Amino acid sequence: MKKPSMPQLKDIASAAGVSMATASIILRNGNGRFAEETRQRVLEVAKRLGWRQNLLVQSIQTGKTRTIGVLIPPFDSYWTNVLTGIHQVLTEADYMPITLWVGDGERFADDGQGLEQIHKLVDRRVEGILVWPDFAASYKDYFRELIERGIPLVVVDHALEDCRLADSVQTDEELGGRLVAEHLLNLGHRNIGCLTEFEKDARSWQLRRQRYFEFALRTMAPDVQYRVWHLKEEGGNAIQLAKEILQMKDRPTAIFAETDHLAYDLYLAAADLGVRIPEDLSVVGFSDLDFSRQMRPPLTTVRQNGIEVGKCAGRAIVQRVEKEVTGPAATIRVSCELIVRNSTAKPSC
Repeated sequence: MKKPSMPQLKDIASAAGVSMATASIILRNGNGRFAEETRQRVLEVAKRLGWRQNLLVQSIQTGKTRTIGVLIPPFDSYWTNVLTGIHQVLTEADYMPITLWVGDGERFADDGQGLEQIHKLVDRRVEGILVWPDFAASYKDYFRELIERGIPLVVVDHALEDCRLADSVQTDEELGGRLVAEHLLNLGHRNIGCLTEFEKDARSWQLRRQRYFEFALRTMAPDVQYRVWHLKEEGGNAIQLAKEILQMKDRPTAIFAETDHLAYDLYLAAADLGVRIPEDLSVVGFSDLDFSRQMRPPLTTVRQNGIEVGKCAGRAIVQRVEKEVTGPAATIRVSCELIVRNSTAKPSC
């Protein structure tokens, strides 16, 4: 059985008893010239016949695709929330997000596909691009070229080296670092450690988070004993490093793990060594990922508002595309909050 074809503009005009020009103007919302009865008749016929606007033709006519490239993977529950916020804002503004990434969703594994993905977006004439830190750092020179060619860019949780080029939407790392420092100091901890990921350009958030935490500690408690440990390589063995820390004679009474992923590894190391949380060691994470409340004990952590970060990024790119904002690049900071659970307590000694 032959499927019914999509009705064309001439079909709508004929059934409504108007010219094609009249039907075209009304269906494109340019209805001010016509009587309300005529407008309603055209719209009712279009609905009855199942007419849908040909956006491809409209794009050719206007030169606007109303598409936004989104180079962000669903890496974890935080980034899934970021994507949710972006999707909500873009679709409400009648923009279509085209989401691409490289790797397997668990890590950024770029074997030359990254530039190919960017080219796919440019070839489809996206009107702007939203990008996560690894893409921004890996292709900063190419993104600079796109910006100069008139394709606006908004970076999430990172900033290009020349921060004048692109808007940046970030979690308020200064607030987050201060909240963790205040919590641990108020509990009475004075021997505090910080466990961080491997340092790389794409993790500018990590450097901010660590520096603001350390600044808050030393400002509020100048006598605090503070040490920081970094993974030595990408994908390094965090559990092994955590075990080395926990077996020190003068090990910290509290450790700030800069991500919930690291906090999870710290829990595993503590379990293997018989170190009790929080009786022997207080642990604080960062992000409030979906598994943090299921950890035993539930993890005290800083909750990032991923959906709001995504919404801010979506609004920022729409405003740039529609030239509602034309001034210098801005840094937008989204608030966070400390979620106190059972992984922190007063030091035992």
